Amino acid sequence: MDSDQTPPTYASAGVDEQREQDVFATAMRPWLARTAARSPLVTSITGLASGYFATLIQLQSGPPLALSTDGVGTKLLLARQANRWEPVGIDCVANNVNDLICVGAVPLAMLDYVATDRIDEGVLEEIARGLYLGADLAGIAIPGGEIAQIGSMLADASGGRPMLDLVGTAIGALPPGRDPLDGSAVRPGDVIIGLPSSGLHSNGYSLARHVLFDVAGLTLDDRVPGTARHLDDALLQPTRVYVAAIAALWAAGVEPRALVNVSGGGLLNLGRLAADVSYELDALPPPPPVFGLIADAGKVPAATMYATFNMGIGFAIVVPAARQLAAMAALKGVGEEPARVGWVTSRTGRTVSIPAAGLRGRGDAFEVISS
Repeated sequence: MDSDQTPPTYASAGVDEQREQDVFATAMRPWLARTAARSPLVTSITGLASGYFATLIQLQSGPPLALSTDGVGTKLLLARQANRWEPVGIDCVANNVNDLICVGAVPLAMLDYVATDRIDEGVLEEIARGLYLGADLAGIAIPGGEIAQIGSMLADASGGRPMLDLVGTAIGALPPGRDPLDGSAVRPGDVIIGLPSSGLHSNGYSLARHVLFDVAGLTLDDRVPGTARHLDDALLQPTRVYVAAIAALWAAGVEPRALVNVSGGGLLNLGRLAADVSYELDALPPPPPVFGLIADAGKVPAATMYATFNMGIGFAIVVPAARQLAAMAALKGVGEEPARVGWVTSRTGRTVSIPAAGLRGRGDAFEVISS
């Protein structure tokens, strides 16, 4: 890329997160909020206004239920290009159950929805196998789903492999006696523990594809510098499922004050927690090489990288400092590699600071901290 060109951003790659949030708040949320009282069996609904990871509904009897819905995004275009579909089935499950556990719920089941221009048995079988593998990792059932053939709606679907979208909707429940988590219990001095990601997971692929293929002219057969991995392996690595790790915390008697799925928005997701505090990530491990490749190939600034990608941390756990060792032991006991990555400060405003990168952010953007 020429030095006088503007560095790529997520918006220039086709994803304007701020516009998405604004439109939802003004055009969609007011209508959807009116539905909250439509069912006589539902006594309360939380989540629509808060922007948290999953929605909780309380029925007249029984435990609170948690709902989430999510897809795989433009990672599907890479699956199509590489003709490798199993990973995105795992992604679909992971994206949903990793949100459910953030509110303290135990995932129970998920339904899938596949919209495609045409039926390809081999492709659908690979996706189903991936859904099965994800469900196995999450300990859930997938008792049903839907396949919709909408070729006339998929303008770019002519020729080649099928064009499709893959979405899931999952349900979980809070165990008896467990209060919902929304981060309101977080206090200054708490410790932030990070669990490693497997790579990009399912976020930032519009920017990654634009930088790697359109700007840098790379192919899926090229290797990630400093590794033996081809780009297709690095980019199609499935999203990690964190259900077992968080279940181990609860089983060990470690009650987290907050749980954060580091998905779209990267580490800024910490700012979605309810407590009016801030977060300093002063011990982040170096990002895996694939993130460095994206940054170097497109001269993408650190502020954009950290606001778009997980940068190697796929899930964050906030616990009291006195429970740090117990939490780490429980996580290591199920094969995790946890690391203390930061702490909670008394600064108000729900900002997220990364001193090593010279960044402080809130909402959906980081800014360079002036010296």
